[in-house]
Amino acid sequence: MLLTRHAAPLTDASPASDIAARGGDTEPKPPIPIRPWTRALQRLSGLLTPRHAARKGLLQLDDETTLAGSLGHIEGCPEHRETLALRGRRVQIVSWGDPRRQPYVLLPPLDARGRDAMAAWVRALTAQGFAVVAFAREGRTVATQTSALLEITGDMLEVGRRCGEAAAVIGHSLGAMSVVLALHQGLRAKQAILVSAQADPRAALHRFVDRAGMGPRVGARMLALLEARIGQGLDALQAHRIAPAIGIPVLVVHDLLDDEVPWDEGERFARHLTAARLLTTLDLGHHGVLDDPTVLRDCLRFLQGEAIGDKVVSSPNLPYGVG
Repeated sequence: MLLTRHAAPLTDASPASDIAARGGDTEPKPPIPIRPWTRALQRLSGLLTPRHAARKGLLQLDDETTLAGSLGHIEGCPEHRETLALRGRRVQIVSWGDPRRQPYVLLPPLDARGRDAMAAWVRALTAQGFAVVAFAREGRTVATQTSALLEITGDMLEVGRRCGEAAAVIGHSLGAMSVVLALHQGLRAKQAILVSAQADPRAALHRFVDRAGMGPRVGARMLALLEARIGQGLDALQAHRIAPAIGIPVLVVHDLLDDEVPWDEGERFARHLTAARLLTTLDLGHHGVLDDPTVLRDCLRFLQGEAIGDKVVSSPNLPYGVG
């Protein structure tokens, strides 16, 4: 029987002074549920000063999408740590096994809950003969000039260039979408697993605005600010625009009752990736998918070449296909 897990509610943003005091620390604080009066104040601020509310909302979005640091020590799994110095940033790389001599699995950054769940994945992957390479940017601050999605993608491409072709790359949520974007931009991997994947950055922004109670005027201004920041429209990053060019086998894992990223976004990836299959779980939640031993077992079987999940058929005449 599948386990039941529910996603955490939206949290209050950390004040800018608090972020500065942390010195750009990437370790998120424990979540504090957003209060009704906070939503009311944000809605009022949006009505009175929409420009200020949009800038503040973008900082809050940056804080919410700040990912956890590198995976910690995993008992029984010897590790090697190194720092990759790139232009304007430093990326910490942690490896288990030897990616130069073994087929390796690449793991982009996760949030704190996802990172904690990955210890079991590292143990299972190394037991199957894979090396595992994880990475995370050092000292990321909230006042970043690019989106978290593009930051992860750029770092992943650099790590991939350093380590060579991966046997597989596995991403969760925002990290899963960054996997697809990196593959589209030239990341070399033989297989991929997308867990609870975001397929539509514009829809993700709208969900954030709705949960925070900021209102449509603020949401529209936040969209404009974000697109100006990254230098392109979010529509260009949607799954149906980038996925068809990717031909490697992909397993898409998504919970039917995911209350952070809707199941249909995972299905959209499964429709538009040319060699993808969809594994649907029930009532595990957004993060619980990573904790479930049955999911982990099925993903290992996929990496060994078994057909897991269902093939989803789409039509080029319809944007997102039909069942």
